[in-house]
Amino acid sequence: MTSDGTAGAPSRLGTSLTGRAAPWAALRNALLAAPVEGRALWLRGEAGIGKTALLDQAVSFASEQGMRVLRAAGTAPESGVAFGVLRRLVQPLLDRQDVLTASLRHCLEEAAAGAPPAGPAVAAATLALLSGIADEQPLLLAVDNLPWVDAPSAGVLAFLQRRLTAAPLVLICALRAEDASGLDTTGAEVWDLAPLTPAESAAVLRHRRPDLPAKTRARLVREAVGNPLALVGSAAGPGCSPDACQVSAPTALSPGEQLEHDFALRLNALPPGTRFLLLLHALAGHEERSIRLALEAADAAGAAASENTLVTAERSGLVRLQHARLTFLHPLVRTSLVRTASSPDLRRAHAALAAVLPHDDERRATHLASAVAGTDDGVADHLVEVARRTIRRGGHHEAATLLERAARLSARPETRGARLTAAANAAAIGGQPAIAARLLAEAEANGVAADSRPLWELTDAYVRFEVDGDYSPAAARLPTLLARLPACTTTADDAVPETLHFLLHLTAAFSGDPALQDALRAELPFHGAVARFCFDLWNRPARQAPGDTRRLRRLIAALSPEEETQQAWQLLWIAAALDCVGEHAQLWHRVVQQAPYLTQAHVSLATCGDDYLRGRWDRCISVSRQGANTAREQGCGFHARLFRLTEASAHAARGRQTDAEAVLERIEPWARERGQSYVLRRITGIRAVLALSLGEDETAYSLAALLTPPGTFAEQEPHAPHMFLTLVEAAVRTGRRAEALRHVAAGHAIGMGDVGPRHAFLLAAAEAMAAEGEDVHTLSEAAYAMPGADAWPFELARLHLRHGVWLRLAHRPEQARPHLLTAHTHFTRLKAEAWELRAAEELRAAGTVVARARPTEVWRLSPQELRIARLVASGLSNGQIAERLKVSPRTVGTHLYKIFPKVNVASRAALAHAVREAYAP
Repeated sequence: MTSDGTAGAPSRLGTSLTGRAAPWAALRNALLAAPVEGRALWLRGEAGIGKTALLDQAVSFASEQGMRVLRAAGTAPESGVAFGVLRRLVQPLLDRQDVLTASLRHCLEEAAAGAPPAGPAVAAATLALLSGIADEQPLLLAVDNLPWVDAPSAGVLAFLQRRLTAAPLVLICALRAEDASGLDTTGAEVWDLAPLTPAESAAVLRHRRPDLPAKTRARLVREAVGNPLALVGSAAGPGCSPDACQVSAPTALSPGEQLEHDFALRLNALPPGTRFLLLLHALAGHEERSIRLALEAADAAGAAASENTLVTAERSGLVRLQHARLTFLHPLVRTSLVRTASSPDLRRAHAALAAVLPHDDERRATHLASAVAGTDDGVADHLVEVARRTIRRGGHHEAATLLERAARLSARPETRGARLTAAANAAAIGGQPAIAARLLAEAEANGVAADSRPLWELTDAYVRFEVDGDYSPAAARLPTLLARLPACTTTADDAVPETLHFLLHLTAAFSGDPALQDALRAELPFHGAVARFCFDLWNRPARQAPGDTRRLRRLIAALSPEEETQQAWQLLWIAAALDCVGEHAQLWHRVVQQAPYLTQAHVSLATCGDDYLRGRWDRCISVSRQGANTAREQGCGFHARLFRLTEASAHAARGRQTDAEAVLERIEPWARERGQSYVLRRITGIRAVLALSLGEDETAYSLAALLTPPGTFAEQEPHAPHMFLTLVEAAVRTGRRAEALRHVAAGHAIGMGDVGPRHAFLLAAAEAMAAEGEDVHTLSEAAYAMPGADAWPFELARLHLRHGVWLRLAHRPEQARPHLLTAHTHFTRLKAEAWELRAAEELRAAGTVVARARPTEVWRLSPQELRIARLVASGLSNGQIAERLKVSPRTVGTHLYKIFPKVNVASRAALAHAVREAYAP
């Protein structure tokens, strides 16, 4: 690399890149800070603007600083190969048996072998692997040509990007500005590289081409329009014949287009055999063996390369050959090779690569498809079979691409329509509703045969529900589809009937439509115990029954791994209804490795909800926002709104009216217009909690009673347990003790205390709140003593507050103060300012001035955990902390995993800030 921002030989690190001082300073500072805090940076600009040069400089500097460097680049030929880029990044690290658990290592080994599980599992495993390695030696991940990174790898990179602050890891991505739309920038610092000024361009030419006359330099500066590579990478480079170099470029080209034109001229000057070998290399990808694969393919095509072929390629200046690896001068060389190749040469190259790849290699299928001119039913059938295998491991997004290509190769219109319909279904389940909608329209244009029509209608209903919450197509079609879909045999997904059942259950629950509920009820005899249990919980008046939590445990224990994956969403809905999602975290971790988007999104939603119940509100808000952003970018507007509702729940509990209403006021009109009764009930419940937090007790009672009138449990009310204590507390505060007692009695009548730990605690806390006289004290103490009571800090704090107020009013301030202080401590940890203020006022009335609580009292950190937290705040890496405390970095990481939820933070930086704030004078 040179100091002018082009991709030449590496410069000395002390040399600044001309015109790139600011972005280089940002990269350098991020790399220097890596031992303390991770960061993500994007370099964005037109082709040739200097992105790769900056990336090269960062790689060289990171190596000098002792960082480990992992580098990869996206390419058009590999953009459809699942986890291709991730495979190149993690392959060198998979021998680290000590960093990963067996299950995580198996997950990454499958990804590296080309048969990966679903994205979230790979993302979690990748984060664990990189974090473990980075604790010992800070890491740089350098990714060029980001828009051409395959979608699953890009998803993992986005996952890492949002979580880098917790590990000594820097991610730097380079991409063209025109390709950046739709990419997730969350967590990244974006640097847009502007063109060089005329003075900077002149300085570059003086350094690189001091022999040029002043007039020539001035002309080149004017024509390059500030593009560094255009200044020095024109057609006058090595390997360009005089005749070729004199060919004029088309007028009015952008600098990037000019570069492509120049590279095309130099490529046209190469001998045909050399150019064909480079084309094979461009299509083979970035693997270590890509040049060997290209050489084998050239031999298979009858164009065996000689030693002189490689020498000629290197002398052209367009590629470099080093240590048996062939690299292109610039990504545009690869692009120019593919774009300017003739159709016969492209087909010949793809056919040659398919001939030398293993039969079960997914890339072989895509090369076979690209080698076909016109249609080929045999190749199309092969693509469908590969798509079936891909779907079985949860790769619906990749399968949709394969099925679409199979449709293009199919000779008969009705077969094309069937395969486009199957592709749309796979895209919808894979969380790509916009792509699914396009494929459905194309299928309709080709003609959808009778045996494909049920699948088309199912997919269309799902897409319209997922995109915008419109359940009317489902209401109109699903009852009939139940009878028709089993006859559909054209799909590549054997689990389509389960998808139908999922959509039916989803729309019935969220719309409250009686026809959908009746259709779901009529279908239950054809399903197992899990489906019936799920239906009962979401449709009977009280939703739960004594022993339901134990019943769920027994069901899970009896399932095979295949049944776990197949019935995961129903198990998740059951756990959500019983407020015990967190109890089965390992199950969700297992199933999400194989589950498609349908289940992945619901697992993420449910775990956010569990974070809310357990008082991990900072994480709840952060993950909910991330989930909403991801869902919105994928076109899944329905799930995006559900994530935002969970965020609003945490704001409401804290009493932050502006934040909560900002979310609710955007969602409520949408929900009313579409008849989303479930969402509207959730909004009512969130506003009831908000009113209670703000001391607006009459409003809180009225809203809670709309959902669960005193003494009753409304049908299909998913949040009756959440409202149970809110209704009782609001009733007591507004002088409606009789209504509170009636609701508590109803809870006892349905056996609420035997459903599960949370239900038992809520019932006990409500009974204590509704009590009078000495019973308040007796029943409150009994509630505190219940197993797992401290798992629900918000409700526990409210009970301590009520108990303390009663003791103070009973003229027992000494007994009141510990309960009020406990409430205040919990509310402080939850950042529930409105409740915290109320507890502080009661403490002052009890004769105590609230002082700053010591962190160990608030967070309940062990002495060792507190030492580690303070060392993190001082800026030390895990490795440095381990050395100081004489433990392993892995032990430090394990402690941090426990510390984060106790301090209610989600990143290393947030932990450092919390510790510094707590110990401020």
